[in-house]
Amino acid sequence: MQSIATTLAPLVEKVRPSVVQVRSGRRGQGTGVIWRRDGAILTNDHVVAGAQGKLRILLDDGRHFDAEVAARNPQHDLALLRISADDLPAATIGDSTQLRIGELVFALGHPWGQPWVVTAGIVSGLGEAHGRDGAPPVPIIRSDVRLRPGNSGGPLLDAAGAVVGINAMVFGGDLSVAIPAHLANSWLGEIPAPRSILGVSVHQAPLPADLQRGAWAGRGSGLLIIAVQAGGTAERSGLLVGDLLLDIAGHSIETTAELQATLDQRAGQATRLYVARGEAVVAIDLQE
Repeated sequence: MQSIATTLAPLVEKVRPSVVQVRSGRRGQGTGVIWRRDGAILTNDHVVAGAQGKLRILLDDGRHFDAEVAARNPQHDLALLRISADDLPAATIGDSTQLRIGELVFALGHPWGQPWVVTAGIVSGLGEAHGRDGAPPVPIIRSDVRLRPGNSGGPLLDAAGAVVGINAMVFGGDLSVAIPAHLANSWLGEIPAPRSILGVSVHQAPLPADLQRGAWAGRGSGLLIIAVQAGGTAERSGLLVGDLLLDIAGHSIETTAELQATLDQRAGQATRLYVARGEAVVAIDLQE
């Protein structure tokens, strides 16, 4: 028993930064898992359903973020949240198709609002639960890991610290229930990638001669902003008609295709761009 305890303790410490609190007004809180480092967080649909006011995410390091619901799947009780952050400590996702009855698993969550509580048990069964409102059955993992309100949306972890399921009490029963990680990954793969809209009209224009002799030597052109959409990201960020777009997050921008591809790649992340404004090059942080 001592060897198991000393093995699990560092695993919990490693996983904890990937587990977040999901808060919504006065509705209490649930749990979420940082699925990807670009701000994608997975939780239960019933955690966000009927949310009053803004959703707030609390990270293990004390940071708070507003979150938006990017996609929902009530049938599988899954929801995808996004926050404006990057380089987050994403969880390691395990292969739940290889999970076996009798394996050691544990949960990390916030039962009754108590932060980052760990409970452990074994996999008791692998099967299906009846879907809601006549929907097809849902694959589930049953275990004797103790779950309480507040654990919903948190990870079910294997003995290596990898996420093999998302805890979901909504399906009921005497044993704890989790949605397999492979089902969550399959659903996430069906969600279209977000597109970022800057809110400008542009056309290609040559760089001023003074820039061609300076730090931007070798660049033939940039994108000249000829119109800015009222209330859009560009206006909120301080971009102006006449600015010449040069660079976004370290990527040179010379065509509209490069502009959109880079914005899509950076969707939901903090992004800095550089523009030529008059005789100066100005750094602009996008305000989504």
